Amino acid sequence: MILKGVTIGARSVIGAHSVVTHDIPPDCIAAGNPCKVIRKLN
Repeated sequence: MILKGVTIGARSVIGAHSVVTHDIPPDCIAAGNPCKVIRKLN
């Protein structure tokens, strides 16, 4: 689920069943409830 007004950066991966409550930067893996960045991609 992505909440209204939230953006996801280019080439980012969001885990299944995650609730995205804030902006996710580009080139990262994020997951959880609420969604948080797990690691940056090279």
